[in-house]
Amino acid sequence: MTQPTLTERHYSVKEVAQMWGLSPAAIRRFFRDEPGVLRFGKEKRGHRRDYVTLRIPSSVAERVYRRCTRPSFVHVPDQHKMKAGR
Repeated sequence: MTQPTLTERHYSVKEVAQMWGLSPAAIRRFFRDEPGVLRFGKEKRGHRRDYVTLRIPSSVAERVYRRCTRPSFVHVPDQHKMKAGR
């Protein structure tokens, strides 16, 4: 696995969402725990909302894209995060 470099292009969630034709929320789910993604902000703030900005290196975006476009890939969303009735 190649490590992202300082000079590599880093994308915002919105930019990747536009490129891939997905919602920013879907992109955040895909990259939330992905190694190599830069995370800025505050997490684990108790009952208050976490404010975290993600910056996605192009090599990480390519890796996830290749993984997601394999014929055997099926994304199953976290069941505990889904709202009832949807």
